[in-house]
Amino acid sequence: MKTITIDFVRHGQTIFNTMDKLQGWADSPLTANGIATADQVGQLLKNTHYQSYHSSDLKRAIDTAKHIIQPNRFLQAEPEQHEDFREVFFGSYEGLDFHQAWIEVGEHQQLGCRTQAEIIQKYSFDAARDAMHAADPRHLSEDGATFSSRVDRGIQELLTEAHDGDRLLVVTHGTLIRSLVLRYGPDFDALTNFPVNGGITTLEAQAVDEHQFSGKITAYNRQD
Repeated sequence: MKTITIDFVRHGQTIFNTMDKLQGWADSPLTANGIATADQVGQLLKNTHYQSYHSSDLKRAIDTAKHIIQPNRFLQAEPEQHEDFREVFFGSYEGLDFHQAWIEVGEHQQLGCRTQAEIIQKYSFDAARDAMHAADPRHLSEDGATFSSRVDRGIQELLTEAHDGDRLLVVTHGTLIRSLVLRYGPDFDALTNFPVNGGITTLEAQAVDEHQFSGKITAYNRQD
């Protein structure tokens, strides 16, 4: 069966990151520190032979990818952009204070939790997404099934297009990476250790058929 290796990298630090604001489909520029982190990851990975480079279609991921790719010795200079690798959509909570938003979600749904991590630990990752969707006054926030299905669709597309044994780079987002580790990396702690800016998480994806794959996380939050 076809197996590929995907290095998922979280984008560099953004202005919203420094303010603890929810940043899903909303975007903010990389900070000077975020650019420096992207350059450091580029130096770390410059000799890694990737068959292709990819990113979400959000600017913070595209900009990070360009800095990572620049010193790499192989293939294209621009990442292929994918809507499926966007961050989760936080709906009406986009741009709001991260901590206050999850307190509101927990209270609205009477979950007995005040943080996203507590909801995930007590219930599940999908339950956290569903709770925000339900609490969102416009019900725009992505629910668990919608989010997971689009991420799976993106990985399946990479599998379909790649050759057996290929290694790919995908620059994406923290909650997306966390969701993959919670599903495919039981030996890693993604609950209390959120993906760091510039952290490298490696997924081995194996095709089951043209519509399904199995996955295994082999590294999480690598920075050296």
